Amino acid sequence: MGVRLEPDGRWRVYAPHGLADVFDLVVRPNPVLAPQGVYETKAARWRQQWPELTVLAWPAVPAPLTGPSS
Repeated sequence: MGVRLEPDGRWRVYAPHGLADVFDLVVRPNPVLAPQGVYETKAARWRQQWPELTVLAWPAVPAPLTGPSS
């Protein structure tokens, strides 16, 4: 999820996988964006600040990348 302020003052929300995790306070790892250690360090810090978070474990086997067939 991402949010940015447009030049005209409107907010643009990017949520390609929906907003359910945000509203449910779920932190989900994304092995494509950060290594396991980075995720676990950040998740531990967030959990201290917001103990009600549900932090999902790093996947045992990374999910396969999907995209257009070549």
